[in-house]
Amino acid sequence: MTDWTHGYNIEQGYTYGVYRELAPDWMDVCAMLAGFAVPSEGAQGQLRYLELGCGQGFGLALIASAYPQIEFVGVDFSPEHIAHARGLAHAAGLDNVRFVEADFLDLARDWPPELGRFDYAVLHGIYSWVPPELRHAIVGCLGHALVSGGLAYVSYNSMPGWAAMQPFQHIAARLQTKSALPGAQVLNQAVSLFQRLKTGKAALFDALPGLGSRIDALQELSPAYLVQEYLHDNWHPLWFSEVAGEMRGAKLDFVASATLPENLLPAMLAEPMRTTVGEIADPMAQQDVIDCAINQSFRRDLLARGRRRRFAAAPGAADLIVEALARPAGDTVAIKTSFGEFTLKEQIYGPVFDALQDGPRRIAELLARDDHANVLQGLILLAHGGHVAILKEGVRDFAPAQRFNRACAGAVLTGAPYSYVAAPAIGSALALRDVDLMLIGLRDEGVARDALVPRLLESLDRLGRRLLRDGRPVEGDEAQRLATELVDDVIANRLPAWQRLGVVS
Repeated sequence: MTDWTHGYNIEQGYTYGVYRELAPDWMDVCAMLAGFAVPSEGAQGQLRYLELGCGQGFGLALIASAYPQIEFVGVDFSPEHIAHARGLAHAAGLDNVRFVEADFLDLARDWPPELGRFDYAVLHGIYSWVPPELRHAIVGCLGHALVSGGLAYVSYNSMPGWAAMQPFQHIAARLQTKSALPGAQVLNQAVSLFQRLKTGKAALFDALPGLGSRIDALQELSPAYLVQEYLHDNWHPLWFSEVAGEMRGAKLDFVASATLPENLLPAMLAEPMRTTVGEIADPMAQQDVIDCAINQSFRRDLLARGRRRRFAAAPGAADLIVEALARPAGDTVAIKTSFGEFTLKEQIYGPVFDALQDGPRRIAELLARDDHANVLQGLILLAHGGHVAILKEGVRDFAPAQRFNRACAGAVLTGAPYSYVAAPAIGSALALRDVDLMLIGLRDEGVARDALVPRLLESLDRLGRRLLRDGRPVEGDEAQRLATELVDDVIANRLPAWQRLGVVS
């Protein structure tokens, strides 16, 4: 492995994911709900946003397309990633984002004046996968980059939730050092080995009861993700207090979790756990104990360079906007969180969606009920579950996002692995099926409604792919019927929603 990788496995390139928590509105909402001011309050000039370790740049380009009023910069050490990112931004005609190939160690030593300073700085999937000296450099970069009042987002594998998987990661990484096989095959060997250990009733599985199910679950995940997750020279799940302590080197203090429901802790813990945690006075120790209570395995921390508490009468969370995305179909809806599954009854969410059926509403309007605490808790859970969006009020320009979506849809028709589109009305992204993106691409090409079915089948055939029904490839008349069903569903049901959210015109 070459020195410039710092032990970070680049064998498969990074994935083309999008993480909603990195969107400026999402970060602002989390901070505002926690009672803190956000970068736009008191900002001088255009807001600026930096991603350290932007990977393929897909997520950053998507977010940039939804926020044309903000200037974005992505930094990554991989020339392959930067080349892809620049090509995508050019194809989408984005003029508010640029990508820079650079190393964190170099940037920490000598921050280029032309990079300037930023109101937001984010890094996802990096901090617990690099050696301590590189973590120190990242903190240095954040110190150089963030303005006073700026927000940082840092995600990382956390303790104690990863304790069970440490033996697997250790063995998988050791197997790789002795093998010339690709990383995905090494991981298959490691999974097979641990399954045999489980079958043989190895004592490890008694000591770590959750290990077996997590090994089984690895088979459902993509090889690219697994290589990125497990096969680095450095793999260091961290305690919250460790990260918070290191971030003090950049004058950063914890503000909130970007995982919305976690900001309801410890209040949503069952007794006596709630009282036990609530009695801990030290904030950092309390977060560590909360993580023990829920066996936290992944944290998304928001930190500020200069926390600013809101004054009681200042505009704040009550002025945020709520928009309906997907009303639950039944009498209840289950929302999964890192600390359990919660069931919301129709009597909680029903009035919310009734109020939203004519358009977005301010949180203050939705809270104008006697049980406003339950309503706010319900809104946070519904936003986490993707049923509503909570965002800041403002005029939004859909055109850049629609250009980005056209570029992505056209690329999917040629085989690109993209699976998200920008939804500028909510300042975020939507996950779509590949056939959805193909149909958007064909529609952009001007293909008539009655020609969509044959053109969709032709496009799939050109890529050597087949439609699936219940996981089974279909051909001939059955493929024709399924393609017709898909097109009818998109035109009747999905397209109007996409248009409302600004995905397409």
